[in-house]
Amino acid sequence: MVGRSVGNRRAYRHKLRSLAQVKLDSGNGILRDVSDAGLAIQVLSPLVPGQPVHLGLDLPHPRLRFETEGWVLWSDSLGQAGILFVNLSTRSRRLLQEWLFTQILADAHRALGDDGSELLFSSTCRPAIRLAPSYCSLQLRSSETRRVRLFWLNMPALRFSRFVDGTALLCAVLLFSLLVLFFIDSLPSWPLTGAFVLGAALIFSAVYWFVFAVWFGITPGSRLAELASSDGEKKPALVEVELTRFR
Repeated sequence: MVGRSVGNRRAYRHKLRSLAQVKLDSGNGILRDVSDAGLAIQVLSPLVPGQPVHLGLDLPHPRLRFETEGWVLWSDSLGQAGILFVNLSTRSRRLLQEWLFTQILADAHRALGDDGSELLFSSTCRPAIRLAPSYCSLQLRSSETRRVRLFWLNMPALRFSRFVDGTALLCAVLLFSLLVLFFIDSLPSWPLTGAFVLGAALIFSAVYWFVFAVWFGITPGSRLAELASSDGEKKPALVEVELTRFR
């Protein structure tokens, strides 16, 4: 927040080294410092705390212009005031944060002199930094390549889980259809029977997916494939240590 007390500041505030103007409803002001939450300005006519204002910022090096609404938090008789941004758009906030980051790099390079050459932006594109894949990504990748070996059966775990879930749904639909035929004691026409079976299959599929995939988080087929797969017994030792530390 923008305030007069240093202890109340929660965001980095950049003090400008060059002249920058702020357009207000009542005229122009000189920007003293700015953060992604608000700014401090110097104006000719003192502002009133609690006063809503419309702001137009023009920041230099690199040039950044945007408009937003503000609310005066404090002011004094010398024309100094602190203004909090109100309803700052996501795009404007992101551009302002990038501008502030650029200013931090420039200040650091200026303070270090020649020793801070590594803080400069490179003239050519640099290769991306490759990070070690997390355990979650490894687990997702392994779920696509795992195979289920059960007696003579050897198939991908994903296909096995879909086969088990499909078989369970098929048995439920057939059992429900037989019970309905038993109670009505007659065989409807084939179009009506097909529509009934199709409707029952859709309803059972929706209920099956909601109960197991949404409620329990895993379907019986996926669980069986996980238990029957050959490479899902252990996690890497490092991952086990991290899980223990942050549990």
